[in-house]
Amino acid sequence: MKSLIKKIISYDKIYHFLKTSILYHFRKQLNGQIANTIYGHPSKDFFVIGVTGTNGKTTTVNLIHKILNDCLGKTMMISTANIKIGNKEIKNIKKMTSLDIYDLQSTLAIAKDAGCKIAVLETSSHGLDQYRFEGVNFDCGVLTNITHDHLDYHKTMDEYAKAKKKLFTYIMHNEKNHKYAILPSDDPYGKKRFEEFAFDKKISYSIHTSGFLKAENVQQYKEKTTFDINYLGKSYSITTHLVGLFNVYNILAALGVALEIGVNIEKAIASIQEFIGVEGRMQRIDHKEITAYIDFAHTPDGLEKALSYLKMIKGKWRLITTFGAPWVRDKEKRPIMGQIAADYSDIVIITDDDPDTENRLQIIDQIQKWISNKILGKDLFIIPERTLAIEFATNIAQPGDILMFAGKGHESIQFTNTGKRPWSDFEEVKKRLK
Repeated sequence: MKSLIKKIISYDKIYHFLKTSILYHFRKQLNGQIANTIYGHPSKDFFVIGVTGTNGKTTTVNLIHKILNDCLGKTMMISTANIKIGNKEIKNIKKMTSLDIYDLQSTLAIAKDAGCKIAVLETSSHGLDQYRFEGVNFDCGVLTNITHDHLDYHKTMDEYAKAKKKLFTYIMHNEKNHKYAILPSDDPYGKKRFEEFAFDKKISYSIHTSGFLKAENVQQYKEKTTFDINYLGKSYSITTHLVGLFNVYNILAALGVALEIGVNIEKAIASIQEFIGVEGRMQRIDHKEITAYIDFAHTPDGLEKALSYLKMIKGKWRLITTFGAPWVRDKEKRPIMGQIAADYSDIVIITDDDPDTENRLQIIDQIQKWISNKILGKDLFIIPERTLAIEFATNIAQPGDILMFAGKGHESIQFTNTGKRPWSDFEEVKKRLK
């Protein structure tokens, strides 16, 4: 029955009509106030950090948590992939970046009882737009970047950016004493937010343009990244297990938070250097002479950044990319991602992501629509069943090749045309490589 209802009505399609209703806004805000009251207004006792942006939110949240938990005391966090209360980790199985307001408030209350004083929350545009953070008083906001995503829901990039802007508006208008922000000056939206808001403290971070916190001399390798951090006229060297230029940005954002709230920069860097990454975020599997990566990349920008890094390190060997696209959501990005995969990869395998109630073949057809530089059956393959696609990719891999499995990342469930099933890209790839 639930599947039939989803076929007939797409909530995201009718949401634009719903949210023009005063009754809708009243109900959502009331819901937030009720949840807040039930759980005793837990956020008022936390220093709350919100992290928003298109890509990099989960890794940035985990980095911030690691630094603050190491250097300041018991810290809680909620991200797309995981929830942590101090050192205790729980997998986020909700398939939601921003939890339902009741789940969020109850988790904050549990963390408060456990002795946490700092909360780091991944804040999606959907969550901000749907009042899922109603009653949460943020002290500090972090923006990673804003690129093409969720336009099925927000319709335009301006609307999408406006939804993310709500995090910083919350900070400016709440009654908390702290009003802090960390913003990317290499991103046009980040630069704009830096100029338009009068925060008590704000740090810009960058690689290419000027910023208070800047990465220089970036060197990328297969198993690590090294760079120098220029801050207040001094230079600090860092070596991280995280790979890709995008992770340099994530590190800068997390370091910006630490510096704003008084963590010693050398202690913060030491904590970052211990960080080994997040499940499903450029997660590497080595088998003999073949290297595979599992990544959550599900946007054009995210996929391009991941594949550009892999193309750079692959040398004379091949890059084989296996990916798909989820049902209904932002159909405009499908052919864009197809062309990106084709441009950066030697071999592309298009498969299922979460087709759910949408025809899986229709999704695949839209992904391959613009691909003109690959030949079907030679360096472009269509294998809808993800299990078989992974098996095929691992079977054709030769010593030295790099395999990329994008889109599912950490997720433990797949929504197929025939229903929901347990799923793990990591376990499936590991099994097939053996």
